[in-house]
Amino acid sequence: MNKKLYADRLSDLVLNLGVALKKGEHLNIAVSPDAYYYAQNMAIKAYEMGAGYVNISVSDLLLDKYRAYYQEKEDLTYIPSFMKEFVKEGIQVGIKNVRIECRDERIGLPELDDNKYQALSSSVKIARRDLTKLYMENHITWCVCCAPGNKWAKAVLGEDKTEEDLADILASILHIDTPDYLSYWKNEDKKVKERIQKINDLEIKTLHFKSKETNFSVGFRKEAKFEGCSSLTTKGECFYPNFPTLEIFNTPDKDTAQGYISTTRPVSVMGNETEGVKLFFENGKCIKAEAKVGQETMDNYLEIDEGSSRLGEIALVDDSSAISRMGLVFGSILIDENASCHIALGSGYTSNLEIGDKDPKDYGCNMSLVHTDFMVGSSDMRITATTYKGEEVLIMDKGNFVF
Repeated sequence: MNKKLYADRLSDLVLNLGVALKKGEHLNIAVSPDAYYYAQNMAIKAYEMGAGYVNISVSDLLLDKYRAYYQEKEDLTYIPSFMKEFVKEGIQVGIKNVRIECRDERIGLPELDDNKYQALSSSVKIARRDLTKLYMENHITWCVCCAPGNKWAKAVLGEDKTEEDLADILASILHIDTPDYLSYWKNEDKKVKERIQKINDLEIKTLHFKSKETNFSVGFRKEAKFEGCSSLTTKGECFYPNFPTLEIFNTPDKDTAQGYISTTRPVSVMGNETEGVKLFFENGKCIKAEAKVGQETMDNYLEIDEGSSRLGEIALVDDSSAISRMGLVFGSILIDENASCHIALGSGYTSNLEIGDKDPKDYGCNMSLVHTDFMVGSSDMRITATTYKGEEVLIMDKGNFVF
């Protein structure tokens, strides 16, 4: 698929379904320099739809790495006041947010000192904390999507491949390679909601994950409900947080994880690659991580704050999903998490808890500056549920849903 067509259809999908942009509403688009064209195209389309103000926030990871290389750790906490004011005004006007991910920015960069990265990223997260909280609680619509790049294409498909080759694959994943892509996602949403209803009707108390490399259990409060595909804001507005989106996810009780669970795909953590990670839990806390690649990174991640060593998300995905069947590792959480069941260390989604205005911390929701997904699904994964009625129910067998 050529660049212009991909950009046009991505913009149409994200603006209409992703963030459900309405006339007069404001929009922020976060993007790396490599994918600026796609953000610019989306901004133009937003104005054509009657958007109020559209801002493009360029995040330059290469520049961040040079800043971290040349500055001392204590200097990396500085965030200019104008950025804080932008966040404050964004909260006031209810600015909608899109993030366009392109892996080009992460390919070929030197590793970053974990302690410096932690200081740099934490300062940005603290500055954006109140706005992020509104997104996590579904007060404002948001959407994360992907755009192809030449370096990303070569890393995934081979040295002779180009941005357009990767665009063909991403277009098929997003289903924008056919004219009825909006209808496809609406129909997919209906199917996912039917499965979610069946799972929520079980009133799951505990999930047990078992495979050759995993023996792990985690619990849920009665108020915790599985969600997936589209979401609703607190005002009842429908939006799609991710494209693609195949997961069914929930917020676990942060004090219940027990046993060990192993990653099945590489994961970028704090800007550095990790692989072959085994996480060990006691009473909800990850007490140890063993990694074939990225041991120091994982050790440092678990020390970011109290919540970085506890779970904020459990997500179920068929091992036979279309993305999994491709047999490719994209190196992008957005895509790879839709090929595998996954867990997240860090902040939980309060929107999964049916508690009204009550404090989510009183209902087991984890709080942290970070949220990082780790793919754990495999073709030999078996997941069983124990319900609040005391029944044991098979949920997934050989990596796939049984219903």
